[in-house]
Amino acid sequence: MSTIITPEDPEWLIKLVQERYAFCHPDPAQAERIHHFEQDKRHSSKDTYFSQWEEWDFEWATFKDILDNEQFERYEANLKTRIRSYEESLVQEDNGKLGELAYNQSLLANYETVLSDFFNPRSPLKLTVLFQEETKIAFLKAEYRRYLNEMKVKLLVDHFRFARTLMPNQLKITLLQHQFDYLWPDYFSFKHRMDEPTKATANYLKGKLYYIDDKIYKFVQDKFDELKSLNQENYDKYLGERPAGGVLTYGPSTPEDLREHQLMSLLLLDENKYGWWE
Repeated sequence: MSTIITPEDPEWLIKLVQERYAFCHPDPAQAERIHHFEQDKRHSSKDTYFSQWEEWDFEWATFKDILDNEQFERYEANLKTRIRSYEESLVQEDNGKLGELAYNQSLLANYETVLSDFFNPRSPLKLTVLFQEETKIAFLKAEYRRYLNEMKVKLLVDHFRFARTLMPNQLKITLLQHQFDYLWPDYFSFKHRMDEPTKATANYLKGKLYYIDDKIYKFVQDKFDELKSLNQENYDKYLGERPAGGVLTYGPSTPEDLREHQLMSLLLLDENKYGWWE
């Protein structure tokens, strides 16, 4: 009677590892340890995971302990080839982002032009229902500024963790996109990262904005319609037609949520752009 080998059989798994790492000729005991390493590597979550270089560092340290000197030399040569190929792919990908970079630069210029109208003394933006709430507004703005600084650090850390210095165009794009949040505050994202005191203050001020003059909201909507039109022109100019299947969007999904987002973002608007250039 013949034995049926299944993917769960240890011998079958070990043989697969030996085939996969044939360039360094692991024996069965070494292959078994490599298999356990590969299982450990898969124990990640959405919040905790390796960058590609961290994974290779983990692999290097593990194989250093498993392989003998001659095997490890072969392994290192193979690893260097994989790293070089990966880095070249990142550089190539970054070289293809010039259109996206130009698009974001142009979009930022549009933001600065259109949003300057919000600070025009002749604009209808007089939030009279909030004239007595300067202290609470100042607190909310201070918390938003802290949020911006935290997000900027996170973006920089993530970029250099996953791309190192190989994608300078992507770094510029990331910072440009973050700069939008200094010009026109992103209340929707900020709301989801508030602590309880900040959330209580925001909810209090949001209640006040319920009674805002409709012509103020109409002014905001008109300006964003203008930005939307300019955005489409820029997209067509620098990135071509949008995909036929449409694009995924992130943000308010109902008219009520959109009104809340736009009016609270208006409340957070800062003429000094939250010190972007400081």
